[in-house]
Amino acid sequence: MSNFLFSINAVAPLFILMALGYVAKQINFVSDTFLSETNKFVFRFSLPLMLFQNIQSNFHGGFSSSRLIYAALGGVFSIIILAILIVPFFIKKRGQQGSLIQGIYRSNFIIYGIPLATSMYGKAALLPITMLLTVIIPVYNISAVCILSFFSEDRTDKLSLKKLLIDILKNPLVIGCLAGLLVGFCGINFPSYVNKPMTELAGIATPLALFVMGGQFKFKELSGNLWKVFFATIARLLIVPFMTTLVFIYMGFRGIELCALLCLFATPTAVVSYIMAENMGCDGELSAQIVVATTLFSCFTIFLFVYVLKSMGYL
Repeated sequence: MSNFLFSINAVAPLFILMALGYVAKQINFVSDTFLSETNKFVFRFSLPLMLFQNIQSNFHGGFSSSRLIYAALGGVFSIIILAILIVPFFIKKRGQQGSLIQGIYRSNFIIYGIPLATSMYGKAALLPITMLLTVIIPVYNISAVCILSFFSEDRTDKLSLKKLLIDILKNPLVIGCLAGLLVGFCGINFPSYVNKPMTELAGIATPLALFVMGGQFKFKELSGNLWKVFFATIARLLIVPFMTTLVFIYMGFRGIELCALLCLFATPTAVVSYIMAENMGCDGELSAQIVVATTLFSCFTIFLFVYVLKSMGYL
């Protein structure tokens, strides 16, 4: 029951922020222009800064468990490949294909990973979570740039390798990740008068993204995407964690390491997937609906996985 209550406490603040954004737009407290400009600010500045700080503070040039890293990377790339192969058979619109693929593979690991793991194992869970965070966040963002660029409805010319590399290197989130890796590897520490304002600016990224997403959410458009959102939600919250957990148990992962992997693969779709889809020519509305649905139902599915795995002695 404590894990169930924890999940409720983790999910409820996210929904409150989205609800505030939605209500603010409905009563005309904020305008479409404000939401659009704030969306760009989050994508180009606050989210990259947040990623930079997370990675810079956690990465110090090495990993204590390469086996855990390889398992996580294998799982992520397997999901991406399967989603790319399966989704186009059911979805014909390119922008929606990109949004759906990203919604299936990209978890909200930054927001959910550390609190979920530490609630079960305390500070001992920070090491494996930190290792995964350092590697997976850049992989998530580089993969998203490739996928969203390929499926973008704004693209009018043939996508070349050169243009793809340029898009990756120009992406603010990728820049934030690479800068964080470089600074962390070099062991650079900022003085408190620099670190404090950076931390405060980075701290507004997630709540601001949730507020904007709520403000731009349109219930009337959900009916046309209902089965797509349902498919993405089932895939993200049930199929992906079930299949990967079976493989990881077979590989011998138990306890804290299995918990870290569960936090990676069982958590809902990342809020940033909406921001990236909206800014890269894919279906931002569909991405927002997937984020909302997976965040809502993750409270129940996370509890289910934790309860079953604990009952079976794997956690």
